Amino acid sequence: MPGKSTGRQNRTFGTQTGCEKAVVSAREKGVQVGTYPDLGEKAKVTMQQQQRDSFPQISTASQEVFLFIRANKEYLQRLKNAFVKDKRVIENFGGTIVGVAEDITRIEGNLYSGISPQCIFLIKFRNNDVCERWTQSSNIFKQKDFPSPAAELELFSVPLHYLPHEDGRAFQLTEMYGLQVPTQHFYENYVQHVPKLMDIRRIYHGEVATPNVCRLRNCMIRPDTYILLNCADSEKKLSDFYDCPEYRQYREFRQKAVAETNTCVFTIKPVTSR
Repeated sequence: MPGKSTGRQNRTFGTQTGCEKAVVSAREKGVQVGTYPDLGEKAKVTMQQQQRDSFPQISTASQEVFLFIRANKEYLQRLKNAFVKDKRVIENFGGTIVGVAEDITRIEGNLYSGISPQCIFLIKFRNNDVCERWTQSSNIFKQKDFPSPAAELELFSVPLHYLPHEDGRAFQLTEMYGLQVPTQHFYENYVQHVPKLMDIRRIYHGEVATPNVCRLRNCMIRPDTYILLNCADSEKKLSDFYDCPEYRQYREFRQKAVAETNTCVFTIKPVTSR
C-alpha cells in the first residue's frame, strides 16, 4: 500500500533473506581503505623482510681501520709468535687481531708475480691514530732478526666502510690503478650492477672501498690506487663469482676501464703460536 513499508530493502549487491543484518563497512570497522599496498608490493616487502632475516646484519664503521701486514711467508711462524706475545699490548691500543692468511691465491694481475710467497696478518684498530702509534712503538718491528723493508715486510692501513661479520673469513683484496674512463661512466656500467650480483651470492661487498691508503712501511700500493675488500664464508664463493657468466661482462668492462687490477683471495684463520 502506498505510504507503507513492504519489509524489503534495496541493496546494491545481492539479496538478503531471513533475518536482516546490517552490513558494516571496512571503514566503519577501522580498516584503512585504499592505503594497503597491492599484492605485488606486499610480496616484494615480504621478500625483502625474509632477506633481512636470513642475511646477517652488519654495522656501519665510524673510524675503524684494517691494518694489513704482508710479509715473506718465510717469517710466518716468527710473526705468529710475536703477535701472540703482543696480543695484550695490541688490545691496550684498541686493536683486535683478526687473524692470519697463510696462503694467498692471486687471480688477476702481475704486480706481485716477481716476489716470494706472502702471508697476510690482519688487525683491526678503532682509528688510524692508534694504529700508527702501535706500529711505531711495537717491539715487534724493532727486533734485530725481524724482516727489514728489503725483506718485503709491508704495512698499510685502510678505513673500514662497515664492521666485519664473524662469518666472513674469506677475503678478496683488489687493487685498481689508473681509471681510464669518466667516474660516472664507470659507476653506471660497473658499480651499479656488480653489488646486486654479489648480494644474490651472499658476498659482503665493499667492506673496504677507498683510495685512502695510509702507507706505514714499505708499501707497494701506488698513490691513487683504489682498494676494494669483499668477503664471504669461503674462498670458493669468491672465486666462483669471479668466474661466473653473470659477472663476465662487467669484469671485461672493468679490465678495459682500469689500467691495472691486481686481485687475490685468502682465508683468515686465528693466530696461534704453534
